[in-house]
Amino acid sequence: MSDLYLSPVNVIVLLVRQDGRVLAVRHNTTTTTSPNQVTVVGGKLEAGEFVDEGVLRELEEETGVRVAPEDLEFCQLVHYAGPDGVRVIGTVFTAQRWQGEARNAEPDKHDAILWIDPGNPPPDCHPYTREVLESFADGRRYTTLTAPASGGTS
Repeated sequence: MSDLYLSPVNVIVLLVRQDGRVLAVRHNTTTTTSPNQVTVVGGKLEAGEFVDEGVLRELEEETGVRVAPEDLEFCQLVHYAGPDGVRVIGTVFTAQRWQGEARNAEPDKHDAILWIDPGNPPPDCHPYTREVLESFADGRRYTTLTAPASGGTS
């Protein structure tokens, strides 16, 4: 009998404006992952979801924005080792068309939403998010990384 390998999955979306900036959120101090740090929109895949369904859910939950499934484009796959040693797979999509005005739809978790330059993220950007943005800016479709001890997930 062989060992079964299971890996948690994160879903991430880079909502890209015409000027190239992407939508991000600034986590508040009550957030268990990434407190006081900027991340892109995303979260954990829930039971029974396909990755595209999960990313659309996370986007609407965090920002109130809706994207049609056909407007999602696969961008990259990230496989990383978190500080706890768990290997997590992150699926990243982009979208350039959406409905609604982006807003902070989770004020209990986020202090603000912001549009950031993926080529020059803010200093308080989470290390995992910084790597996703760097890969996006460089056009890389697959990245492996090890999250620092102070990091969490997107």
